[in-house]
Amino acid sequence: MIALLLGLYVIILMIRPMDWWEPVYQWQFVNVGAILTGLVGAPILMRRFRTIWDRIPELKIAIMFWFGLILSFASHLQFGGTLLVFQEFGKIVFFFVLLLVLIEKLKDVNTLLLSIQVGVIFLSIHTIVQHHTGVGFGGKLPLVRGFDLTTGAPIWQAKAFGTFDDPNDLCLMLVVGIPLFYVLFKTGVNPLQKLFAFVGGFLSIYGAWCTNSRGGVVAAFGMIGAFVLVRMRGAKRYLTAIFAFGVVTLLAPSRFGGGAFAGKDRSLLWGQGLEMFKSNPIFGVGYGMFTEHSDGHLVAHNSFVHTLAEGGLAGYLPFFLLLYLTMIHLRRLLNNKQILSKRDNQILSGVFAALAGDFTAMYFISRQYQHILYALLAIAIVLTHLTSIKYDLQSQVYGPVKKDIRTGLLIGLGSIIVLWITIRAVNMIS
Repeated sequence: MIALLLGLYVIILMIRPMDWWEPVYQWQFVNVGAILTGLVGAPILMRRFRTIWDRIPELKIAIMFWFGLILSFASHLQFGGTLLVFQEFGKIVFFFVLLLVLIEKLKDVNTLLLSIQVGVIFLSIHTIVQHHTGVGFGGKLPLVRGFDLTTGAPIWQAKAFGTFDDPNDLCLMLVVGIPLFYVLFKTGVNPLQKLFAFVGGFLSIYGAWCTNSRGGVVAAFGMIGAFVLVRMRGAKRYLTAIFAFGVVTLLAPSRFGGGAFAGKDRSLLWGQGLEMFKSNPIFGVGYGMFTEHSDGHLVAHNSFVHTLAEGGLAGYLPFFLLLYLTMIHLRRLLNNKQILSKRDNQILSGVFAALAGDFTAMYFISRQYQHILYALLAIAIVLTHLTSIKYDLQSQVYGPVKKDIRTGLLIGLGSIIVLWITIRAVNMIS
């Protein structure tokens, strides 16, 4: 029951009928769904919260991130902003906690993955219809993002609703779905599952292409790279990577033809973000305040720079640590593939690839506060936790937690230097 409620909540986050379907327009499905799930799951929450708190360090880190963002306003005695962060990002943290604590079985994780796949199929169909007819579901129009330099024809980019009212966000979600459909096709036990996976995979690939998104191409690189990393060995690994690079390059949308760093707008925004960090290195300029301090009131187009600027070290380090621990625990579990069943190994590999694609794209778009990001993180974390219990691999996966946290913090601090070097390099070649 609780897994179905959580899965329905994920589908609502992706499909967002309250944003486009007239009979339920502006209904508070997201808030009601969170409250209902919390009430139904309250007994489990009370019973398991302390256990999950002790066993899964990512739970503590996520709450620390929330607290760091709260301090971005509280440290400046801006109580209105403090309340805003407490409420807005608190909803996301609450759902993240629900996913970690309420999911007790691996079959419930499969339910959540299926929910994401259903959402991806809906978004793919909407994208393809919009691309070919000019209008998507609910009368949604695509975005005109400039004109082709050769033909003069407008460059259309599909977009959807709410979180996905941007071609990059939409494409990123479709790219995340690709490895999940591939894994379902490989592990499906009946023809209907394989058919669902094949159709879903085709729709998500074609839908991603229809978004004409540069950020989506970047995510595809990250996803392919991660999948190759965990699935192949030797020369086969490198030949596949070269082939994938060539295919993506040849079929890349027209906007990508100008290069990933065409123009200096993005690198200038990154530089402005670092200036914000330098002015407020501990607590940042405040949650949601990047646009108030940037030229043209634009976002950073880099989730890491954006978080660093708005949250300072108090926000950035927990954010970085959350991503770092999630991936390193998942990777350690995959390193035990000689113990894991073939099916479990494939599922873990698919989730690892999906997250890698997401994180790669986040380096070029600002998506650090999205519901769906934390849903994906929570699914990966709980999948890792439950699978490690199944095979009695908790000590190998979680290892020395304090050492991992210290290492993650050091790498997080080092990443700030990498950001600075990257920005300088981009400005030199742009």
